[in-house]
Amino acid sequence: MKTATLINSEILDAHKVTIFLLSLNMEKEYEKLVNEVLIKIGRNVLIFQQIEKGLKLLLPYIHPDGSKNGIDSFRSYKEANKSKTLGNLINRFISCCEYDPDYFVENLKKLVANRNKLIHQFGKSDGVNILATKEGCLTCISDLESQHKEALSFYEDIKLFVLSVLYFIRENYAESHPKIDLLYKQLRAEVISKVEYINLSNSSDTAWENTQIVKLLRLAETNTDKIGDMTLLARAGEFIKSQDPKCTPKKYGIKTLKGVLKVSGLFEIIENQDLQQTGISILYKSKVLY
Repeated sequence: MKTATLINSEILDAHKVTIFLLSLNMEKEYEKLVNEVLIKIGRNVLIFQQIEKGLKLLLPYIHPDGSKNGIDSFRSYKEANKSKTLGNLINRFISCCEYDPDYFVENLKKLVANRNKLIHQFGKSDGVNILATKEGCLTCISDLESQHKEALSFYEDIKLFVLSVLYFIRENYAESHPKIDLLYKQLRAEVISKVEYINLSNSSDTAWENTQIVKLLRLAETNTDKIGDMTLLARAGEFIKSQDPKCTPKKYGIKTLKGVLKVSGLFEIIENQDLQQTGISILYKSKVLY
């Protein structure tokens, strides 16, 4: 009996220890969820702040009220924007941009509503309580992810607008804005890592490395017959047309593929008289980058 009692006692103690350890693991798991919610809240607050900053920089340059009466009007409009909320800034942006009115306005108003919910009402809605249950945390995380995805899409658009403004200031007022060049380069590096950046007014500023036409020129090097170690541009042109007919040099502000090869600076080029003596054949190959 003593042995049986001892065994039962040991089993009971082990069961208690197991329950205790499981409860600790659940607490740790729950703590991770709460921390994830808090991190995502901070991330979303930051992206809404970045959108506000972008709009405050952008609007004086694109809104009619910013330049209707010259530099004084510009300065007063810029100063007035400093105290505006995201809702006011979005309304001003809507009034001066040409987009599909229903879809565009609806989505931007939703953006403002999401921001207000995050700042003023977060945790009050049914099912969104980061301190109550595991299910509440998971619901909260899902809501924050959806909110971030929508805000990020508009933020990427705003960055392109701001980059254009910085380029304009850099080209025309660099002496009076010594930090603009640095800001432009930083933002440009961020933008071109995600989108195809094309500058039609200055082709040398286009991020050629990431453009579709350069990618296709390089793809043609491995998908067309070579002459030695080089590719015939005429064959590359036919290949590009077969892959993407809309991808033409004109899209990038350049007249010919030869112009793309030259202005991008990414290729070695050789021009030879063709065998029929009827014209010049152009050969190219990608430069080796170290």
